Amino acid sequence: MKAALREALFGDSRGVKKGTLNALVRRGLMEKNGELTTEGWRSAVESLKLPEQCSHLGLPFEQIDGIQFDKEPERIAWKHYIQQGYEGAYCEGGPILLIIRAAALDVLTDLNPFGSREDACNRFTEAQLKIHENYIPAIASAVEKADLSSVVRGFREIYPSLMVKEAYPGLTENAISAIFSTLGSSALRAITEAIAENPYQYRAGWPDLTLTKDGKMLWVEVKTTDKLHMSQIITISKMKPLLPGRLIVAQLTKA
Repeated sequence: MKAALREALFGDSRGVKKGTLNALVRRGLMEKNGELTTEGWRSAVESLKLPEQCSHLGLPFEQIDGIQFDKEPERIAWKHYIQQGYEGAYCEGGPILLIIRAAALDVLTDLNPFGSREDACNRFTEAQLKIHENYIPAIASAVEKADLSSVVRGFREIYPSLMVKEAYPGLTENAISAIFSTLGSSALRAITEAIAENPYQYRAGWPDLTLTKDGKMLWVEVKTTDKLHMSQIITISKMKPLLPGRLIVAQLTKA
């Protein structure tokens, strides 16, 4: 079946046997005319090798040679970019989710079912977007109206929590400030609304590195010997049109 999905992905499903086609249709992976459904397209891309995955997702594929990364390739890659003058973080989608929470902290506090600002600080952003799904317009509006000073104040309230630090390691006020300043509140609102469509789906699969330099964003998915997983295919294909700057896949290779 994977071969049939790949054939359809590359534009030629004429050789797919009728029995295979019917099975793929029943599973929601292919239409009766041989075209891939969204789920089928994702499954086909998942089965490809990393460079081919990048091609179908429209992602530049780069290799960084000669780096000793051991068990922390994301952190090592982050250091590589920091040495080139970038500012940012290595905790996947953590910076964006935390900036959203910081930007909308007053509204999230008002909506909190316990009337607790501490709970609004500590509860994961995706959980709050789900709990308050009927108030997404108000949350998104607060995000768009936020300025740098309010985001920094929110970060200072949120990040001292050990639970938050464990979930999103390595964040700093400078990194959060630089990312928000480069990203802008309008783009952040669009991202917030997209995440809110399915918060628990879109909390995973973000690029490992969220970076900025000279007023431009760089989003980097770090790979060593593995390839893109389904959560990454889903989230990257959804968020890529909304993320300003460049989104790339960087594969680390040892010396």
